Amino acid sequence: MLLWMATISFSFLSFAGVAQPLSATTDIAIQDIDIWRAVDAQSHSVPTSIAAMQGLYQSATPIKTSLANQSGAYVARLQLSSQTLRAASWFIRINANFVDKGLGFWQSDQYANTGVIKFSQHEDIDTPKLMHNQAFELALSQQESGYLWLYIKAEHYALPLSIEIINSGSFFQKQFITNAVTLFSIAIMLTLAAIALTLYIKTRLVVTLACSAYIGLHGLGWAAASGLIDDLFNLQHINTTYLGMVIFPFAIAAASQFTKLLFNLDTLHRNLAKLFNGVSIICLAFGLAMPLLSFSIAFAISHIIALLWVPLAIVIGYKMLMYRDFRAKYYLLGNLLYGLSLLYYILSHSNIITGQLHAELVVLLALAGDCFCILLSLAAWLQQKKQDYSRAYYQARIDPLTHIGNRYALSEALAQVDKQYIIAFIDYDGFKQINDKLGHDQGDAFLCYGAKTMTNALDHKGEVYRTGGDEFVWLLKDHLPKDMGGAVADIERLIRQCEHALQAKWPQSGISYGIAHAQESTNQSECLALADKRMYQHKRSKDSSSVNA
Repeated sequence: MLLWMATISFSFLSFAGVAQPLSATTDIAIQDIDIWRAVDAQSHSVPTSIAAMQGLYQSATPIKTSLANQSGAYVARLQLSSQTLRAASWFIRINANFVDKGLGFWQSDQYANTGVIKFSQHEDIDTPKLMHNQAFELALSQQESGYLWLYIKAEHYALPLSIEIINSGSFFQKQFITNAVTLFSIAIMLTLAAIALTLYIKTRLVVTLACSAYIGLHGLGWAAASGLIDDLFNLQHINTTYLGMVIFPFAIAAASQFTKLLFNLDTLHRNLAKLFNGVSIICLAFGLAMPLLSFSIAFAISHIIALLWVPLAIVIGYKMLMYRDFRAKYYLLGNLLYGLSLLYYILSHSNIITGQLHAELVVLLALAGDCFCILLSLAAWLQQKKQDYSRAYYQARIDPLTHIGNRYALSEALAQVDKQYIIAFIDYDGFKQINDKLGHDQGDAFLCYGAKTMTNALDHKGEVYRTGGDEFVWLLKDHLPKDMGGAVADIERLIRQCEHALQAKWPQSGISYGIAHAQESTNQSECLALADKRMYQHKRSKDSSSVNA
């Protein structure tokens, strides 16, 4: 790329009727001032021959200013002379993104005239594919000279309507760089949009859909504006390059909703949420109205939206970063890239700086980087949501005091048990006396120590759950023997070990328990109720024994 730029020498010419020599290595860039003539849109018909072009040119009005931000039909005449000693080709590149009608005629001084050359988006089947511009080949014989007549018509000329005459080697290199960067950037955007859409299908989170629309609509808009859609589908009845401006407001509406959802503005900053909802509504309204407006007005609206949106996005990104919102760093970086590229784009087509190349490519690459950063911010948002969900899931199922499963976790575990399982319902004795005499801190310590002791006693054989107060449930479902009687006896032994450990620290304590297994009931609820019933029977029997004693 650097070699190509170094070998090109551009000469900006007035072209006041002087034959411009064409060599095999020198490229020519011609400013639009003084070369175009305005055609009366009402009285003229599209020229079909050199004679018609000559007549149209004679009746047209010379233009002394740039055609940037103008519209209508224009004609030009360039006097060219090949200096090569053999046949050679040059490519004529018209600096226009949007061309409704483009015709070229070569009037040779030495040879018979060739047919019409068509280079508009509607009729560019035989022209070379060059994103963002229209171009056609001009093949000349050895030292051939003559006039190149041009006719162009468009609803809007976004840039100065300059002309480049490029030798074959330089053109193919420029064509490769332009098309490769354009296709790469658009492919990146559409791929990232597809990833976000896949996330929406899997999660049904609206923020992922907004992200997909934000990135995808930008990609589709540039695919249209660059001429890619026209080149792929060769649509003859619609100039798809205009669609980029129509799609843009919808992309910003999606971007606004994504910003609101990304930073949870509905909850944390309601006034900002109202602002971004308003931006979305306004952009949607403009987007729906644009097909009814002239393209010049639509073009102006889209650029005003861009000039307002980018600073707003940068400010909100900076503001969220000040709130220590980790997602803002990706969001801010992406919008800074996009904002700087738009500034470069605007300046490159103004009188402030001149001679800057590849403005559209710079914007495309920056936008692809912006979209990548936006997806990173979405990934950070999803990671935070996953952590919040895991925390909520843990808090909903884990007893905060003893750090073992609670009643909700027990219900989930019971729903997943197979045919073989044992349930032990446990209630502490003396817990009220410990709380009343020793204080609630000792009561909490008693519960925590008991939960830890039971968990260690069960080891990998089962799980312990606190179902409320001083009530606990053991659930054993793995590696159970066929002889349930033997398994129940082992559990009773473990419970007595736990009771002895508790009584060593709190002599007034004890454990009442009831055990039931799957073979004694038809479902888990019945088994749990049976274990609970037996626990109360055991507690009453202990109370009776203490009374009789």
